[in-house]
Amino acid sequence: MTDITEKWTKLVKEFQGSGKSQRKWCAERGLKRGTLRYWLERTDELSEGTEIRFAEIEIGGEAE
Repeated sequence: MTDITEKWTKLVKEFQGSGKSQRKWCAERGLKRGTLRYWLERTDELSEGTEIRFAEIEIGGEAE
C-alpha cells in the first residue's frame, strides 16, 4: 500500500467514525468533498478485493 493510500484509509475511517456529513467533515479539514468520495469508493474496492488495475501490453510485429 502506498503512503497516500495509507493516509486516506486512515482519513476515511476517521470520517466514518465522526458521524458528520461529508460536507461538514471536509469543510472542517479544508478538503474537497469529491476527493473524499473518491477515497471512500477506492477504500471499498481495496477492502473487497475488486480494485481495478491496468497493465500495459505490447503487441509485437506488423500485420502483413
